[in-house]
Parts: sequence; C-alpha cells; structure tokens
Amino acid sequence: MILTLITAATVAACTVLEPEPIINNDNTALYSIIDGDTVKTRVEKDFKEYKKNDPNARNFIIVGDTVLTYKAPKLHTPPAKAPDLSKLKNNDDPDLKGKPLRMVAIGGSLTAGVRDGGYFNEGMLTSYPNLIARQMGIRFEQPLFDADSYNGFGRKVRTSFNPTGGPVPKFKEVSNNSGVESIVEVDGDGIPKQKIKAVNFKKVKNTNILDNWAVPNLQNVHLSFVRQISDIDFLSNSKTNKSLHYRIAPDVQNTYPEQCVGKKGDLLFCEIGWADVIATIKNERFNFSFDSAEGIDKYWDRPLSDLRTDMGVDVHSTFFKLISDAKFKSGVILNIPNIHQFPAFNLIKKVDIDKVASLAQTSIFYIGGGLYDSEQIYLSPSSEIDSLLSPKVNILLKKGLNKNNPLGNQSLGGSKTNGNDLILRYNEYLNYYAKKVKFPVVDINSLYEKILKGGFVTDDGVRIDANFPAGNFFSIDGIYPTALGQAVIANEVIRVLNAHYKMTIPF
Repeated sequence: MILTLITAATVAACTVLEPEPIINNDNTALYSIIDGDTVKTRVEKDFKEYKKNDPNARNFIIVGDTVLTYKAPKLHTPPAKAPDLSKLKNNDDPDLKGKPLRMVAIGGSLTAGVRDGGYFNEGMLTSYPNLIARQMGIRFEQPLFDADSYNGFGRKVRTSFNPTGGPVPKFKEVSNNSGVESIVEVDGDGIPKQKIKAVNFKKVKNTNILDNWAVPNLQNVHLSFVRQISDIDFLSNSKTNKSLHYRIAPDVQNTYPEQCVGKKGDLLFCEIGWADVIATIKNERFNFSFDSAEGIDKYWDRPLSDLRTDMGVDVHSTFFKLISDAKFKSGVILNIPNIHQFPAFNLIKKVDIDKVASLAQTSIFYIGGGLYDSEQIYLSPSSEIDSLLSPKVNILLKKGLNKNNPLGNQSLGGSKTNGNDLILRYNEYLNYYAKKVKFPVVDINSLYEKILKGGFVTDDGVRIDANFPAGNFFSIDGIYPTALGQAVIANEVIRVLNAHYKMTIPF
C-alpha cells in the first residue's frame, strides 16, 4: 500500500513506505490511502485520558505511544463457485423465504475479532465469522468503525524498547485514528457513587443491517432479559464496556439479547463465556454461576414471557430460550478452551522466580498481604513483577522479598484452581443447551488443546505455532488469536457445519 507523508503546512516529501508502526515524534500530519480514499491520520489529543479507561490496559506494560497507519488485511480469495446453502436456509418463515441466507453471530471478544489487546477494523475483518461468510459467498455486515477511525480502541504494538531489561513484554499503545467519540464524566459504582471519566465510542450508523453482534468483554450478565442495557452493572471498568454495547445496540432501554437475536436470520453462531472464565481465573469475579441440567429442564418448558420476569432464572435459560423461539434453521455453539493455559497467564515462569529467590536467599514471596504459592497462583505481568525479575534493578528495591515490602494486588494474576474444573463444567452446560436448541457444538476446547501441545498442522499444510510471542497463533495480547488463528477456528466451524448439515463449504 502506498502511504504519502505530508507535513502539516507544506509538502515535505513523498515516500513509498510499508505500512508498519511509526513513532509520532513531531507534528507531522500523516495521510493513509484506504481503499482509494485519502484519510488523514489523526493523533488523538485526549489519548492519555482514554488510555486510562482501556479495560485491558492493566494486562500490559505500556512504555509509550505510537502511530499505526492503516493496512488492509489480505483476505483469502473466496471460492470460485459458492456452495449450495439450501440446507441452512429457513424457508418456512415467510419473512426469510426467497431472500439470501442471513448469518448472525453473537459472542464476545473472539467473535468480535479482538486481537493485539484492542478492537479495530482489521481484527473485525479477519474474525472467524467474516472469513466463513466469504467462504459461503454471503453478505455479512460488521460493526466497523468509520474509515478515519480504523484503529478503534486499545490496540497495542510490541516494542523492543525495554528500559528495565525485565522479561515482561513491552508495548506501545496506538494513539491515532481511534473510534472514541469523547471522554465523559459519569457516576461510578459503589456507595456513595464517585464521578469517574469513561470512554464514549462512535456509534455504528446503521445497526439495522448488522450481522455480527459480538461485543468485546461480553459477560453472561449481559445476556439478561430482566435488565436493560442501561441498567446493567459492568465489571472491569464498567462504563467503557457499556459504551461498547451502546455503539451497536443503541436502544439502551431494551436488552442486548433482544436486539441481536430479535432480528430474524437463518444461521446462528454463538460464542459465550470467555470473559466470565477470564474474570474468574483472575479473581475479578466470583459469581460466574450456571444451572444444573435439572435447573435447565425446570425452566425450558415455561414461556419466554414468563421467564423474563423471573429474577431467579439463570440468564442462560432465557437467552437460549430466545434462540429456540427465534427458530433459526441452523447454527453452532462454540465451547470454551482451556484459557488458563494461554500465554497471558503463563508469561511469568517459576524458573525465573526461583532464580530471584536464590539471589535473595529466600524461597518465599509476599503478595497482597499473603504468601505466593507458585502451584496455586498466577502472577500477572505487572511492572512490579518485571522489576522483580529485572537484572538492572537493585535487589533491595525489588518488591515481594519481605513482608514489609510486598507485591501489590496488581501482580496477582489469579488462581490456578479456577481453571480446568470451571471450564469442564461450563462446557458440559453448553453441550446440554446445544441439545435443547438442536445445534452442534464446535469443540474448540479440543482444537486449542492440540495447538497448545504443538505440532498442529492445517489441512493445507501450515504448521500452527502456539509459542509466545514468536508463534503464529496467539496475537500479542496472549489471549486472542492472530488473523491466521482466526482462520484455523473458521475452518473448525466449517468442519462442523459440513458434517452436521451435510454441506460442502470449502476450507
């Protein structure tokens, strides 16, 4: 792609560049060529303010800002001949009969296309549902930011700048062409309520045509039929997360499920639970609960109008009941992988901790008023941990080596006991609901297990490497996949669609 750099006042040079990250060291105004339209690269004047409200920022060590110019993703060429989709089409509904197949996606950060710690256009375009739509030859409308707001929110870039010399990866946060509308002051949580500043995002102009309704950091509480979007308490920087809902579901007096499932479709993708599992692993949430099979059966035969007014009903029951009542002809439900095994939760190695302990002549670390147990607790890649493991920091300045100078709670990554059992139980729960709505399950838990063990090779011979940060599967946030990783997931969904619905969608 050709990028032309122009000074704010006069043309200084015309240079052909690759669209790689560049550092904004002066007042140069940059212009990016985006699909033939010239869009000015706008460095955000309020960037430092809205960076404070990035829900994912605390998972990274940010050592600076950067400008990232637009780079159109190189999407795969669609099949020369579109596959026959008649087996997925709902022709029993008069509102859908005779119209092109409509695919609807509901989910969280994975389905939304989050990667590199952020939510932006390139990630959306390479999300697994969009890749599948291309293979099927159908239209699939995404909640893209405007052309001049292509970097969305929270995007990070790896940097080799490492002032501490510590082993924790360092990042620069992208400061240009954001999807932020404004910084607003709102009532925070707690009693008495404190005024806090929160990010207000630019809204999608026409939500009526949306097909991808996934929202970053979607939690099970957002699936509630009892609470309107405006009433939901959002954990983990609540007001910023709520604004992400507002931009695609503008009717804040309605519920999120009704706005996304309420519009009729033929094929449904459903991916939920990631954010709840992550929050539970990190001890940010303790009320991630779900019903037993008996509890599901108790509610299933009651009418939806009755369930939605019952405060005691598990939110999943009303959510999946709505899906059932919407009468999608076809669909899939993605289960949950072993998220606690992802690189983001395993950046701090026990061997590194043991080396520092040996130098300090101690085998005990103090954290948040307690003792660190490497068998039970994940350490978060915080600046404190980076200093603790840094060869440049004097050992007398390192936190955690004595009870009078403990590591802070920001270094507490979470509990290892909140991993396997939680995911196993939740996947059994999703399997039970899948039978209720008569959808097959895409077992990405097994897919990730193969990838994390190493040696996974795609059908066309590409070796998938889960090593971090050098591998090709995980993006730089250590949780969500790269564009290639999204393609691997897309193929697994296609595999299930083909097997269950007797389709021939090509990989």
